[in-house]
Amino acid sequence: MTARLRVGRISALNMYPLYHHLERAAGPGMVFTDGLPAALNAAVLDGRLDVSAMSSIEFARNSDRLRLLPVASIAAAGAVDSIQLFSRVPFREVRSVAVTPHSATSVTLLRVLLGPHVPFRPLTAAPEDALRDVDGVLLIADEALAALRRGISPHATDLAGEWRDRTGLPMVFGVWAARRDAPPATRGALDALTGLLAEAKARFAADPEEVVAAAAARFPFPAGEIRRYFRRLRYGFGDEERAGLARFLEHARRAGELALVPALPAERAA
Repeated sequence: MTARLRVGRISALNMYPLYHHLERAAGPGMVFTDGLPAALNAAVLDGRLDVSAMSSIEFARNSDRLRLLPVASIAAAGAVDSIQLFSRVPFREVRSVAVTPHSATSVTLLRVLLGPHVPFRPLTAAPEDALRDVDGVLLIADEALAALRRGISPHATDLAGEWRDRTGLPMVFGVWAARRDAPPATRGALDALTGLLAEAKARFAADPEEVVAAAAARFPFPAGEIRRYFRRLRYGFGDEERAGLARFLEHARRAGELALVPALPAERAA
């Protein structure tokens, strides 16, 4: 008997190129739950989901319980717009930060980039209000894109761009991972999901305008902005992404954010 596979789905524009096709192709063997990365991370780890796109640092921290699906990621080869530190002072002068509760990887990346001595605290107020009390505010995903449009601070630093400048490698913010103890009856659906992710990547690459038009009807951004944004993102898990993720996880380990860097399998062929 085949069980339904419980799949996490990041409810932000950055993952829509995959989900646009995945949603239409998935059969009754999959049931989707929407959320932002931190919520989906928790749902996988506590057993409410079997598999999800999730924060790459949370996969690494829990790799004894999770299995990486080396078929897709969410990555950027440079500035991406949706991972931003908004600040009152230039980046290298930032001495206090309020961080989004929605992303573990971005918070860890900011720690790697700023070093160990800058205090972080949770963001509990509107970003504009928080900037009266701290030097910088870390925002991600659609919230960061909207804040860029509003121009909420004198300075905005794209963390993916900063990472690329320092390492020459792409930054892998999210990976796909499944629970190692997922019910055996879900294995068929998990194999199907892996194939559908590969197909979704290929279909987006072949006709990105279809996805741009659908996203413009669903998200509060004009088609031109969405088109430019999608061009900054990468969804594969090839050699460059694997190397970028390995470098990030090693930096996270050195920063005290990760106990052990897990082995990373090569990309699975489509």
